[in-house]
Amino acid sequence: MRRLSMLLLILAFGFVGAGTASAQNKEVGAEKCGKMCHKVQFESWAKSKHGLDRAKGANCETCHGAGSAYMAMSVMKDPAKAKAAGLIAKPEKAGCVKCHKDGVKDTDLPNVHAHKAKG
Repeated sequence: MRRLSMLLLILAFGFVGAGTASAQNKEVGAEKCGKMCHKVQFESWAKSKHGLDRAKGANCETCHGAGSAYMAMSVMKDPAKAKAAGLIAKPEKAGCVKCHKDGVKDTDLPNVHAHKAKG
């Protein structure tokens, strides 16, 4: 009986862990990223070509990775944990060619959205 209880316990943790792993790769939407924490970036992006043309689906997660994995403050406040969870803090120009078949200029990337002033 004790072995059966232990086996059930191990299986239960396995299912919980599997659910957590799959949740790490789900998009949460630009509104959640922007309205919760990144207001400066969101408001700037919303007025940009990417933000205005939402039908093409270019949002925060298109460039920075799925948000569900690093929504927890413990992950977002730790750059190493955020990167391990899938955060792409500074997207590279090479990632833009998924949509921009003609390429992107080096000067385009910093202008996709505003950033908070460092203080």
